[in-house]
Amino acid sequence: MPPTGLLSSRNLNRSFIVLFVATLAALLWNQLGMTRRTVLDAQSAYTVRNIDDSGSGGRSSSSLRKTADGLAMDCEIRPGFAWPFCTLVFELGRPPQGLDLSSYETVEVSAAIDGPEPTRQLRLFVLNFNPAYSVATAPDSAKVQEFVYDPSLHPTLNARLGQFTVSSWWSNSHLLKVEHIGTEFDNVVAVQLSTGGNVQPGSHVLTLKRIAFVGKWIPTSSLRLGVIALWLLAGAVYLLAFVLRVRSELAATRYGKAALERMNRELRDEAGELKQAARRDALTGVLNRRGLRDELAHAAGRGDDQFFPLAIVFIDIDHFKRINDVHGHHVGDEVIRQMADVVARAIQRDDILARWGGEEFLVFFPCTTLPDAQAIAERLRRSLAQHPWPHGQPVTGSFGVAQARAGDDLVDGIRRADEAMYAAKCNGRNRVELEDAGRPGVPSLPPSQPADRQDALVP
Repeated sequence: MPPTGLLSSRNLNRSFIVLFVATLAALLWNQLGMTRRTVLDAQSAYTVRNIDDSGSGGRSSSSLRKTADGLAMDCEIRPGFAWPFCTLVFELGRPPQGLDLSSYETVEVSAAIDGPEPTRQLRLFVLNFNPAYSVATAPDSAKVQEFVYDPSLHPTLNARLGQFTVSSWWSNSHLLKVEHIGTEFDNVVAVQLSTGGNVQPGSHVLTLKRIAFVGKWIPTSSLRLGVIALWLLAGAVYLLAFVLRVRSELAATRYGKAALERMNRELRDEAGELKQAARRDALTGVLNRRGLRDELAHAAGRGDDQFFPLAIVFIDIDHFKRINDVHGHHVGDEVIRQMADVVARAIQRDDILARWGGEEFLVFFPCTTLPDAQAIAERLRRSLAQHPWPHGQPVTGSFGVAQARAGDDLVDGIRRADEAMYAAKCNGRNRVELEDAGRPGVPSLPPSQPADRQDALVP
């Protein structure tokens, strides 16, 4: 049953009040604040320079100086060129990398021009670089977008970026695909303020206080769409909460019984998990001594003919203390874990593997004779010697093999396997010894060639 306290009408109403207040606050903040500016003036970090028509074959000249209020460009327009001009340039980036101004809404220009024309003009250019048609080594390939105005009528111009148009002379010389037609402000490399198209020969002075691109940190249109989406989501959540609350109320009479049954199941499962955990070694996951006792009792219950003769293999990791001392206990623990994994993967389902303690393991092979157990132990010995161990050094094991028959004491059988393992230790380690300590053991050196895959498995 869902938590009806969170879905109560009172809590939902409070949530809608909070959402309503947050919506009003966000809209008001967007309207009155949330403003960001990119300012181009004498103090800005962008490179500013002047150009004129002398670089295009004309005879005009210009110079740039700083004033108390900003920047001033002195321009001498001379006849002899079809389109004379002087231009103040702010470089916002080096092609192909520019400045993204697409999120700004307006541009403010505080500028004036003095000259012999009866009606004076200023042209504001924004140059945008688009790799689809612009080339970094060709400055004139950046799209030229302009806004022409009379500074005497607008000492401080405030224009929308949407009022800019692509300069016709640039469009005529750059035929674009349909998807690239129109203004673009997402990669602006330069902003220019230039004399007008009706400029006359003579002395001109262009003064600039600042150019500022103004916008919202979150555009108004995006904020409004976000608010609408948020309210739609809130409505959906309210409807879902209402449905869940009704369903929870209808199920209230059944919930107590279902919760009790679920708790009983969980307690039974937990008891089973605890019982299973008590039978397993925490480090390796194989049987511990308690689990081994239970497993042997269960296997013996199937009858002597399905259990005896029983081969017992005692395994001890060679030089384990040295591994701990040299590489640390965390490596020693990993060696024990991998030891259990190597043995577990090499024995059959009916065989019984247990960690006896420390670096010692016991393996019981039902219905297995002593010679067969010796062969199995040798395969296990070779598997250990050939395994890639975590510290990069070979790890070997000493094996003791004993056999118990129907009516024998299994404790005595384990003791005999233990004694055979100690005989393997005394005879040089990395070998297999049978419970008859006087009998020669299996050679301790691993084979020169990798064991066949089938040879690593118990028959």
